[in-house]
Formats: sequence, structure tokens, C-alpha cells
Amino acid sequence: MKVKDPVCGMMVESTRAPAQGTYAGKTVYFCAESCKRTYERSHPPDPR
Repeated sequence: MKVKDPVCGMMVESTRAPAQGTYAGKTVYFCAESCKRTYERSHPPDPR
């Protein structure tokens, strides 16, 4: 399933996304670790 990286807007395949994280109970997928780091500056990840 294709999903949109919330930082850069790139469409990525959820099963092959280079990075992902869970925020407010929702899994978010990213095209790169750098986009994930940018996102986490304003959206702290859920505790593990």
C-alpha cells in the first residue's frame, strides 16, 4: 500500500519504507531517516 511521507510528500510503499514510527497510536512511514528525524522534532514518538 502506498502512503505519503508527511514531511516531504513523497509516496512510499509501506512494506518497504526506509523508516517508520508510531505517533499518537498511528504508524507513520517515511522515505528516509532524515524525514523521520525532522518529523520527530515536533511529534515525539510514543513510548515503547
